Amino acid sequence: MKTIKLVLIAFMVLPLGFWAQENPILKKQIRNYTQKIDSIVSAEKKLMNAELDEVEKRFSDNQISETEKQNLNKEIAQKYEKSINEKVNVEKSMLEDITQTAVNDAVFGTPKNKEKYFRSSRNAILELGYDMKEIKDPEDPKNYLSSFGYVFNISLLNHTSEKALFDFGNHRQLKTGISGGMTIRYEGQLGKYTSPVFYRLGLGWRVDEMEVRNSKVFAQDEHRLFITDFPHGELKYASLRTDYIMLPAEVIFVLNPKYKSYQGRDYIDNTKKQFRIGLGLYGGVKINDWIFTEYKNNLGNEIRSFESVSPGLNGAVFGGKLSFGYSWFNIYVTRDFTPVFKENADVRNKYATQIGVDIIALTF
Repeated sequence: MKTIKLVLIAFMVLPLGFWAQENPILKKQIRNYTQKIDSIVSAEKKLMNAELDEVEKRFSDNQISETEKQNLNKEIAQKYEKSINEKVNVEKSMLEDITQTAVNDAVFGTPKNKEKYFRSSRNAILELGYDMKEIKDPEDPKNYLSSFGYVFNISLLNHTSEKALFDFGNHRQLKTGISGGMTIRYEGQLGKYTSPVFYRLGLGWRVDEMEVRNSKVFAQDEHRLFITDFPHGELKYASLRTDYIMLPAEVIFVLNPKYKSYQGRDYIDNTKKQFRIGLGLYGGVKINDWIFTEYKNNLGNEIRSFESVSPGLNGAVFGGKLSFGYSWFNIYVTRDFTPVFKENADVRNKYATQIGVDIIALTF
């Protein structure tokens, strides 16, 4: 009987596995259920084997006859079969709930409020749920008012003078570069549950890569960083890279808030697509820098060199951010208020300006 019941449970769980492949919450529920059943069977089997071993020991000591041994073994097996069935029946309601949810979703489609178990307005091109948090009540709007996870971004990097924010003329010494970053970010709501204002706090990493125009390179001596012609052969590629640990803070304003009532209270509905505008500040400390050069020397050998930068770079940055977003798309502009390059760097445009997008959001 125990075997038949476990086989029937297996046939009930098997179809759910196909639905679970596309539903991480359902997959987690099925895993929890099967683990409980396995735990019940293992525990009861261990107790049963202990009693059977005791019967075998009594038989070996000539305390009971062969007939008594068989009767005791039968009684023990029936006792634990009954115990397993009773305990499995207690958990049966969980399987019925899981089955009903899977059938409803397969026949009628997943309700809108269960399409995503996290907010839909994180403003990233690709949204991933590394381990989606199971929400006991998906109808409760409060469950969508905060988020925590990683955000990856990429941007175009330009350097301008202190007063010229968007000075992209041909007179610039540096090419348009690339900047990338990753931020561990928490977002929460400011004020009441109906407030359209949110805040973001994070800890991040920023990488800037700069190239010089006209086949020139960065070089340095003991006192200064400068730009010069490359004297050692055929230049393939050269860049200056800086890495920073960043502390960003941002305030987000929802421009088209939608609201939802739940159990007598009004909430802003963060599952709806939203227009958002953000204002932020950031500070960072430089943790790494180098000049990279790849070239072919006069003998035809390809050479790659890395050189740490001693003079010419500031050890910290501070700046501001302006962002605009709708649903999954977020574009931003950042401006360093402090110069990247020191006064002893022979670089005319010392202030970094970036225009970028958030490309991946990975939420826990």
